[in-house]
Amino acid sequence: MLNTSCTRRSFLGLAGGVAAFAGLGLAGCGGNQAPAGSAAGSDAAASLSGTINCGGATSFQPLIEAVAEEFYIDNPDVSIAISGGGSGDGISGIVDGSLQIGRSDVFAEEKVDDESQLENLVDNQVCIVGMGPIVNANVDIDDITTEQLAGIFTGEITDWSEVGGTAGTINVINREAGSGTRATFESAVLQGKEVPAGFTPVAEVDSSGTVVEQVAATEGSISYVAFNYYDTNDGIKALSVDGVEPTQENVESGDFNIWAYEHMYTRSDEDESTAAITKAFIDFIMSEDIQSTTVIEQGFIPVSNMKVKKDVDGNVTPVE
Repeated sequence: MLNTSCTRRSFLGLAGGVAAFAGLGLAGCGGNQAPAGSAAGSDAAASLSGTINCGGATSFQPLIEAVAEEFYIDNPDVSIAISGGGSGDGISGIVDGSLQIGRSDVFAEEKVDDESQLENLVDNQVCIVGMGPIVNANVDIDDITTEQLAGIFTGEITDWSEVGGTAGTINVINREAGSGTRATFESAVLQGKEVPAGFTPVAEVDSSGTVVEQVAATEGSISYVAFNYYDTNDGIKALSVDGVEPTQENVESGDFNIWAYEHMYTRSDEDESTAAITKAFIDFIMSEDIQSTTVIEQGFIPVSNMKVKKDVDGNVTPVE
């Protein structure tokens, strides 16, 4: 339990996203959830105590930290340890039991070699994340085609003059292998096209925040991040793709096709000592109240807003 002399905001800031500990408030278990701060909610929350671990995709780590911070107000005896590492770490952590919640931008089926590892995994699709290309603010193009992006990220296109910009070297900054954001981007942009073994980006980094920092600091650079990182640094700018702006509305309609579900994987056979906390956290983030406020405020899209859906093979179809 956190010392009450350390505010939730200052604690999360000190943790820097590596292992942010925040109290997780629970207004009740199951479907009959009492409003936070009510007498019923406080009594239910008081019966829960302990710590759960939530790690994986960095794309929606800020959302999880924001929700945890809200919950701690009424639930000082429950904590959630939040770490990054990428979707690969989230899936491996939930498979081996080191995490109670494994965050991922991709389906677990895409990350495991042995299908038996999927047994007892529960896929909680908590929201939608839109993703798109970003460039250093000094790059003088505003739109790019999917074909041009594929050329850049396979090393076939190496100069900005080849895509309508002022001549200059294109410096590719990629996410590391195992990143769900990278997998989503490559699925939508490369569409099965192989990256030559000889192609080497300027850097491969382990978090969306680091991507933003490096693109802002590197002339002529390009990468990709979730929409919620677009406004975090004046040194970057987002590009439209095929003339379609990277907006939530265009993701919802299916017009902008670089997006993914944000998965929070849990286990149906979780140890009883933490299962109640995990379930309550998932129930809370999936609640209409959080979906209609915090999820949207943090730059994500409620699943209920989508007019299209995507399966594990990347097939997009209308929501019926």
